[in-house]
Amino acid sequence: MHAHAGTYALIFSASSIGKISIGKIGSLSLQPGFYVYVGSAFGPGGLKARIKHHSKKAARPHWHIDYLTSALDLKEIWYTCDPIHREHQWATIIANTRGGSAPLAGFGSSDCRCNTHLFFFKSKPGSKNFRRKALAQIDGHSRIHCQIL
Repeated sequence: MHAHAGTYALIFSASSIGKISIGKIGSLSLQPGFYVYVGSAFGPGGLKARIKHHSKKAARPHWHIDYLTSALDLKEIWYTCDPIHREHQWATIIANTRGGSAPLAGFGSSDCRCNTHLFFFKSKPGSKNFRRKALAQIDGHSRIHCQIL
């Protein structure tokens, strides 16, 4: 992982049904499957610091995703060191991926016009398919890396 700024997607798995309270936006009904969260890291420490934060269980949740990290297992990380904010473009691509749904409106998107930055899939979405779509649809996009945990 790099200390550079960039955009990332965290792929989590859930093995059981449950309910999690997510701050002020409400609660999320978990179901077995995969959750994809899209974010960006353009602050101090870049991708390395942000993903390290999201890889741990948050004692005091700060971001919406912090509420989920204790209930889900992080399985994979997709990221780019592209200097342009790509999270909204990535969210659009993932939202339009077959088999996906938006489990909670406003999740991770309180500071933008996106409906959500959290998506649910019964089967794990493929990184190769996502890469292909992103590179084809977004002019000048940098390389997308996939880290399996």
